[in-house]
Amino acid sequence: MNRIELVTAEDLEDRLGACLEHRELPDYFLYLGKSGYEGWAKLSASSEFPIASSLTRLLRESLSRMVGHFPAVFDLVSIGVGNGEKERLLIEAAHKHSLRYIPVDISSLMLDAALARVNDLEVNKAGLVARFEDLPWLHGFWQSPIVLCLLGNNFCNYEPNYLLPLVENHLGPEDLFLFDCHLIPEHESGKRLDEVENMYRSPLNARFNLQPLVQRGLPEENCAFHLDLEQRLTSAGMAYKTRKCIEILADSSIVCASRRIRFAAGERIRMGFTYKFNVLQVRRFLGSHKFHILELSISEDGSGLLALVRTPAHSQT
Repeated sequence: MNRIELVTAEDLEDRLGACLEHRELPDYFLYLGKSGYEGWAKLSASSEFPIASSLTRLLRESLSRMVGHFPAVFDLVSIGVGNGEKERLLIEAAHKHSLRYIPVDISSLMLDAALARVNDLEVNKAGLVARFEDLPWLHGFWQSPIVLCLLGNNFCNYEPNYLLPLVENHLGPEDLFLFDCHLIPEHESGKRLDEVENMYRSPLNARFNLQPLVQRGLPEENCAFHLDLEQRLTSAGMAYKTRKCIEILADSSIVCASRRIRFAAGERIRMGFTYKFNVLQVRRFLGSHKFHILELSISEDGSGLLALVRTPAHSQT
């Protein structure tokens, strides 16, 4: 595979060990290794956790409108590419364009799967093992114009007022930004909120979140996954944000990065988050950072959004 590793598996294992020493488990560690790859594949294909499938369906329905804005010649860059299903849809829809495909993922197995998915297509491709946070170092690997993709609900895993300026600072005036997100309706009901919370608390998602520790020797009966959906005030108004952690139920230890890490009963390991915005809030974030919306699609049931935008530098033309 044509793959460049900006970070190695050994580096990631060292980072994981350092984070766990401080009782932190950032979400990107969930996707690493065979267990992370297989766990995410099961989760994304499951009816218990339909976010991935619903956002893929929205992309299918919106392809012609989105691709109509793509440059004739461009680099397709997708960060957090996963298995590359959505990106293949984009490449096939842009068959009249000349493009180079640059998938990016922290999981080398997912990156290999994304590259292999387009082996039967005539497209130049090169993968990068990296994270979205590495964007300042990534932009040297592509040439403008580009279409930068952040699909699979990845937009909601960051603070928008961090993410959008980072995107703006590393895209040129001819570049485009395509992203999707899973939504909470503007006039949410208690039933809808319960459905979202129960989806994230599902046994399959709990196992996926626990597997980095279980795979390194923590007995599953010695830990528990906790998640709450809480209201948080943002610059776009009151939104919802997941708060999750792993509770250690009995004195335990794991081996990570060739060292033993011990946990005491009652300790909690902090994890990442996911925001749940409504459509108006996404528009407010884009507007506050002066992004110009070219296309915006909403799924029929109001649960998903897909947006194609230009950076502020190009919004006046």
